[in-house]
Amino acid sequence: MTDVRHTPDQADASSATARRAVAAAVVPSPTLADRAFRLVYWLGFRVARGWWCVRRPDHHGAVVAVWLDGMILGVRQSYTRRLTWPGGGIAHKEDPAAAAQRELREEVGLDVRREDLRLVRQVILQYDFRRDHVSMFELHLSAPAVLRPDGREITHASFMPPAEMLAARTPPFVRRYLLERDDRRRTCRRSGSRN
Repeated sequence: MTDVRHTPDQADASSATARRAVAAAVVPSPTLADRAFRLVYWLGFRVARGWWCVRRPDHHGAVVAVWLDGMILGVRQSYTRRLTWPGGGIAHKEDPAAAAQRELREEVGLDVRREDLRLVRQVILQYDFRRDHVSMFELHLSAPAVLRPDGREITHASFMPPAEMLAARTPPFVRRYLLERDDRRRTCRRSGSRN
């Protein structure tokens, strides 16, 4: 099990030691099979988007904002250029927290207890031609974790400052979460400096 903490991180700045400890996960050079899977993901995503454009389906998904010492985990998928969080679809009759737990394990090799995931919000938005119902969870790690991206769907995983993720192309729910979090932190700092 991955070591987690239940309280939100207090500081934006992380120590140099923590930054070195959570360097990007190493994904070995892709094998021929990995390349084939990546191509299937890439083609499949484009076909699916075309279908979604016609049908405009409802989709239910779960994503996890994984924090460590003020840095957030970002992943890159083989089929899109966006920087995002671990997550994916919720299966029929699957609990959102169970889906988030499964996606962490499948995508980056993090095995966590369900109770360590904290639901922070549920949003409904139009995204990728779908009406997307997104359950957003937070996970606060208390120690560096070994990330093991599958190398097929997820090609890169690393912790980074929130500002770096905000500067990248991200899904709208990731962007909104980070901007609101940043606003709350600024408000808290202004309130604290008045006292």
